[in-house]
Amino acid sequence: MTDVDVSRTDLDGFTGAVIRPQDAGYPAARRVWKGMIDRYPSMIVRPESSDDVAIAVTFARDRGLPLAIRGGGHNVAGSGVCDRGVVIDLRELRGVAVDPVARTVTGGVGAPGVSSTPPPPSTGWPPPGA
Repeated sequence: MTDVDVSRTDLDGFTGAVIRPQDAGYPAARRVWKGMIDRYPSMIVRPESSDDVAIAVTFARDRGLPLAIRGGGHNVAGSGVCDRGVVIDLRELRGVAVDPVARTVTGGVGAPGVSSTPPPPSTGWPPPGA
């Protein structure tokens, strides 16, 4: 499995979830869509902000640990998970902000269907692809 001992206190300032091999949710959290990918990260983190992402990247870099970024977990090569490293699972970054004045929509990488969700009728914006 893993030989890197990590604890939540090693991620000073991190506000999201931290899942380690001894945690009950670890088996499900490490799985990716392609079932034949069977890797065992030392830690899976689910950041709640861009600051959390920076903390997790710095943590892995400073310790020389492999780093995998999981967006949707559907990469056929399994690049969203690594052995003996840190997986940054972006599923919790689901926020969506609409600025009607600037006519922009900003969506977190974990927001499902942002690019295909029609805007609220009150904006007067056409749906995607129109």
